Amino acid sequence: MEEKQLEARESIELISRMIQNTRTRLERNAGRPFLIWGYTTVGISLLNYGFAITGVNSAWSLTWFLIPVIGCLLTWLFHEKRRSEPRTEIDRIVWMVWLPITLALIPIFAFCLFHGLFRRTDLYGLITLVMAIGTAITGLVVRSKIYTIAGFAGMALAMLFPLYDYCLECAISSPELAAMQQNGGINMLLSGEMVIFAMIFLVMMVIPGHIINHQNRKQCSKS
Repeated sequence: MEEKQLEARESIELISRMIQNTRTRLERNAGRPFLIWGYTTVGISLLNYGFAITGVNSAWSLTWFLIPVIGCLLTWLFHEKRRSEPRTEIDRIVWMVWLPITLALIPIFAFCLFHGLFRRTDLYGLITLVMAIGTAITGLVVRSKIYTIAGFAGMALAMLFPLYDYCLECAISSPELAAMQQNGGINMLLSGEMVIFAMIFLVMMVIPGHIINHQNRKQCSKS
């Protein structure tokens, strides 16, 4: 009986150690990717918002595809050197969480490419929700408060898109729309989702990225 209790205790300690190692490694390395992908998404979103309100050619909307290009390039250029720490089962679980989430973004971007000019779809909300779910699951698996809070904050803020759609429908049916259309305000109104998208990624990735980096610097200064 005592031997079984000892084995159970050792198993729990092993799992706790694996979770701690993975959380430490993720939080140590996550600041840079969060900032790279966060700032890239915010920058491209605001760039397209500027294109939309100034009425430039719609072909410039293809610049949305610069997000994965720039993000992957900067991640590769500024990746951290491999450490000698062994990979754990928790690392594999986190990897398997993000693999389908990353693959899910491919049809979303394809849908944006082939249907974006013909119908208005809430792709911003869908992309935000997918990324937020992945971040929240990662935080729950490795018991990281930063990841968990960032993920659930992104999920909650994704509700701004249907709310904005509702407000937009009310605005379109209002008599003031004609006056807005004459002074170009309608383009700003229709493109407001891009600003919301940028704001959410600022909260979900950029701010947590700076928090993680700040914590890492404090730990390095103590050690």
